Amino acid sequence: MWWTLSLEKGVPKLDEATCIQIINRVRTYKLNEAKIKNIAVEVCERLGVHHYEVSLQFVGPQKMRALNKEFREKDKSTDVLSFPQYEWKVPLKIKSSDALPKRRKVLNPMPLGDVVISLDDALGNAQDSGHGLDQEVCFLMVHGILHLVGHDHMKAKDKKLMFAEQDKLMKILSDKPKKISFHKCVTPLKKREPK
Repeated sequence: MWWTLSLEKGVPKLDEATCIQIINRVRTYKLNEAKIKNIAVEVCERLGVHHYEVSLQFVGPQKMRALNKEFREKDKSTDVLSFPQYEWKVPLKIKSSDALPKRRKVLNPMPLGDVVISLDDALGNAQDSGHGLDQEVCFLMVHGILHLVGHDHMKAKDKKLMFAEQDKLMKILSDKPKKISFHKCVTPLKKREPK
């Protein structure tokens, strides 16, 4: 039976037509849930898992540190964690736009897994890399969903494949119209002090 990481009290929002669940546990960031959902749907469709349910959870560094310690035995926060529900024999690859199915309502989606993103860590990454927070959050969503469909980066060969798929998906999302693009998908509500 599928479980969702129960981070705190609250009812998550679930869109039955697209099977994307968004849970925001951080009050210092405003999420554009429609954009985040559109990004996740696009990624899932491109990977051929549009009929699965994905939970996207946005947390602070303390919660992420606790999860990282519990599940990876690393006592520090991290930017993204993925909790896949399946072990794939072969990682899924991006489908061409010609092979994409029409969007339709899925009545009984199968759980694909959870992606948990620390927004403070994402902001730190964005500042270090010189790009925007919204691009970093999109990148972490793509990275996390790729882990849900069997990708990993522990071995050089696997890393090369995963990062190539990641780059392709980011290019696809960068070229999308504003409704689907990652621009303005998340906004900090307070200024963070530079490192």
